[in-house]
Amino acid sequence: MDGLVTTDAFMASRQASVPRITLDEFLAAPVYLETFQTPIIIRDIVSPEDIESLAEDLLSTLGKEQIQMQHKIKDDDGKTITEIYDVSMLESVEYMMDSEHDDSFFAFVEGLLPSSTTAKLHKKLTDIREAPYPQQEDWFDYFPENIRPSDAIILAGEGAVSTLHRDPFEWTGTSLCLEGVKIWRFIPTPATADGGVAKVDRELQSYRLDSIAWEQEENQQSVPLVLSAGWQSDMTLYDTIDEDFPTAFEWASMEEENNTVFRNEIISQGSDSSRLRPSSVASDALRSIDETTPFVTATQFAGDLLLIPAHCWHQTYAPVPSIAVASQRCGISDGAKVVQHVIDLTTNDRTIPDILQQREYKEEGIGKQVVAELLDFAIDRSTA
Repeated sequence: MDGLVTTDAFMASRQASVPRITLDEFLAAPVYLETFQTPIIIRDIVSPEDIESLAEDLLSTLGKEQIQMQHKIKDDDGKTITEIYDVSMLESVEYMMDSEHDDSFFAFVEGLLPSSTTAKLHKKLTDIREAPYPQQEDWFDYFPENIRPSDAIILAGEGAVSTLHRDPFEWTGTSLCLEGVKIWRFIPTPATADGGVAKVDRELQSYRLDSIAWEQEENQQSVPLVLSAGWQSDMTLYDTIDEDFPTAFEWASMEEENNTVFRNEIISQGSDSSRLRPSSVASDALRSIDETTPFVTATQFAGDLLLIPAHCWHQTYAPVPSIAVASQRCGISDGAKVVQHVIDLTTNDRTIPDILQQREYKEEGIGKQVVAELLDFAIDRSTA
C-alpha cells in the first residue's frame, strides 16, 4: 500500500458517472459514435432471462476447462501477496463466492472464445456486442485467426481488482456483464496541448505489455514481430475501503429486499472516493494529469454492455461476484487509431501506403483492403 488518500474537493469533483442509455437511444443519436471519447453503458441490452441463460450456457459449456486463477491477500501492513492456482472454471466460481475485500479471487481467461465447442455461444455474444453497430464492419474479422484478438472471460469475487490499464491496438473495447455487478473507474484523456493521452501514460508511470505478435523466420529462427501492446500502471484507484462498506452478502440481502434501493445504493457507494479510496500516488497522478478532468465512474449490472473508447485508462472493482465477457471491435470510427498503433510498433524502411496514412475513414466496406495493406506493410511476407 502506498498511502491513504484524504477526501477533498479535488476527489469529490471526480464522481461524474458514465451515461446509461438504451440501445434505441444510442442508435437514434449518431453523435455517440461521431464523438465517442468517453465510455457509455447501454443498459439492459439483454433481458434478465436471456442474460441468465447466457451465463448458464457459458458455465455448462466451459465449466470443465482448466484456467489460471489469481488469489490476492492483503496483509495488515497493506502489502499484497498474489498466488496463482490451476483450477477448472466451475471450481473458480466456487472460490469467487468465498472471496472477500482483502482476500480476493480473480480470473482473466483468454483463448476459450471462440473455440470449436463455443461456436453458438460466441455467435450470441458477438451479436450482442455488434448490436450498437448495425451494418458496420468489424475489421478484426479480416485479421488471420492466429493474430485476431480473442474474447476474454472475466470472473471476479468480492474485492477483486483488475490492473489499471488502457487497451492494446487502441480499439473500441466492450464488456458484457453476465452476472453480478462491476464498478469501473475511467481516466478520460485530457484535451490539453501538453500531451493528451501521452501525459496520462507518463503521470501513471506506465509501461508496455506486448499482446499480439506474428511469428516469422529470420536466419532459420522464429522471431516474434509485435503488432500490438497495451499500457499498464502499478497504481490503483481502489487502495483501501471503508470498514462498513457492505459485503457481498449484505449487497445480496439488500437486492432481495428492494432492488431499486440496492441499485441506487451500490451506484452511490461505488462512485464515492471516500468509500473506495485511490492510493496517494494515484491521487497525485490524477492531480498532475488535469485537475478539471472528471474521475468517471460506471456501475455495470448484468445485462449491461459497456463501450470503452481508445486511449481511456480504466480499472474495475468487484463489490459482489461477477462474470463478464470482454471483447473489442474496430471499424471506420477507430480504424485510423488501430492502423497507426500497428505502424508505430512495426516501423520499417518501406514507404507507408497512402491508404494507411489517412487520419480517418468514412466509407463502410473499406476495412478488408485497409487490413490487407496494413499486414502487408507490417509483416515481411518473404520471411513469414
